[in-house]
Amino acid sequence: MGVEERKIALEKFKHYQNDGVIQSEFKDDAWFLSDEKSSITLDFTFDHVYVKKYLNHYSSEEFKEILKCYISLCMGQYVISTLQEMLYNIKELICNSECLSKIPTKRNILFKTGIQDFIELMPFTTEDIILEEERYKYDYIKRRDLAEYQSYFLFGKILEEFWKGNATIFEKIYFYPIYLWWNISMILPVRVTEFTLIPKECLVVKDGVNYLKIRRSRLKGNRSGNKNVAYKIDEDYKIYEYAVSNEIAEMIFDYKNLVRDYEESNIDSLFVSKIYLKVNYLFKNHGFLHVNQLTRLLEIFYCDVIEKEHKYKVISKEKLNETSFAGEAYKLKRNEIVKVSLGDSRHIAMQNMLLNGASILMAKEITGHENVDMIFHYSGNMKNLIKCKAYSLFELSKRNKIIAESRSDSDKESIIRGGELVNFVEVDQGNCYSPLFALGNMNDCYAVAGDCELCKHYQGRKNSKEFINKQEQKVEEKLMRLNRWIASEKQYRKTDEYIVLRSQLQATVENLLNAYVEEMGQGKVHGQ
Repeated sequence: MGVEERKIALEKFKHYQNDGVIQSEFKDDAWFLSDEKSSITLDFTFDHVYVKKYLNHYSSEEFKEILKCYISLCMGQYVISTLQEMLYNIKELICNSECLSKIPTKRNILFKTGIQDFIELMPFTTEDIILEEERYKYDYIKRRDLAEYQSYFLFGKILEEFWKGNATIFEKIYFYPIYLWWNISMILPVRVTEFTLIPKECLVVKDGVNYLKIRRSRLKGNRSGNKNVAYKIDEDYKIYEYAVSNEIAEMIFDYKNLVRDYEESNIDSLFVSKIYLKVNYLFKNHGFLHVNQLTRLLEIFYCDVIEKEHKYKVISKEKLNETSFAGEAYKLKRNEIVKVSLGDSRHIAMQNMLLNGASILMAKEITGHENVDMIFHYSGNMKNLIKCKAYSLFELSKRNKIIAESRSDSDKESIIRGGELVNFVEVDQGNCYSPLFALGNMNDCYAVAGDCELCKHYQGRKNSKEFINKQEQKVEEKLMRLNRWIASEKQYRKTDEYIVLRSQLQATVENLLNAYVEEMGQGKVHGQ
């Protein structure tokens, strides 16, 4: 690192030190940082013997200063938690690559936060590492591992039963942030920190409609470096208003009423935190409901309510990656539930928007992503959400089955579909549920150019597994085509093409949904 870069790094360090963000001296081995909502430590210590052995260009103290200068140069571009993650990743890379002299033993390290810029800036990085990073960086797509679809449905069901059943006033006060998180973030795809920073006076009524105020981060997608992180809530977040239901508004009013006698947060936040400090010593005093506290609260709910009261065994998502000796994937048992993470709800909400026909560009705005490609990361487990929706419809259909069985013989050519009794007409390889086709009207057929498998009114009867696999592939293919359409230059985009692609995706999703429901009805889906 040159003299000029070091000078800039020291100037940036001094600026953030004077602003109260950095609460340490440059020479310290550990820096303490704060951004009003979190405090973290940057630990610059490492194995000096290891560095001395493999790094011939610098002494261990010189290398430590390089790390400090690099992190200082990154100040203002990343939030403090990301800076902490970057430093950890760099130290891990150093230990796995013999100080950047060979390709790391854990290749996935090359794709972690902060690594790409670091290896390109360091003059002692070998050509092999740079080529390895280049070879995989465009193919590497990080997709969140969503919990098994039944667990989302089950978690929501248990939470609602607990809330409407035997929950005491104290338990409601205690777990209300979890209840609000589930009900809000499953509809609005907000980040966990954004949820914890909802303002105290967060509701406003306009023309009889309730609007919820939410602080949205200005910082996500800051790859270009054209946004400066101020490490101040009012500067790093902007308040947006979203229309919400009367039920959501009533929940918020109820929560505020229950906690009115508790001390308010030391920042403008809807949630209070003093109750947790009095009950559980493991909660650190942040002065407001911190993300770490919300995470701990979710763990307590799993332990006290889901495990102890409802007798479920909570398993990790990693458990689902296990296979038997025969190579079969792990199957969830009746008394098991996969642990949901706080960040999962945002992904489910995003997928739900896409499945219900929301514009990709609209989804981009609501999620706050600068890059439209990021939206397609949410499609990684799209079929899980479709299954979850199918399971909900299947449960509804079971309740309606008694009514259907009591109908007259004239209804024998009917089936419960989407929770309702509907008529069908037999066609090749399946049934057609189009009300128009049943009357001899071919408009629904014309809409899909006669391709039954594209039509949302069609349900295949034979080779259901093969049919489902084919529909799952079509969902992925339609999403990729939409991605290519949006990524193309504006002058080459045809609006008609977008409308057709979007309609085809909705039809394919509806078809897959109905196939899942029918398979559940036949008892082919595990756990039904």
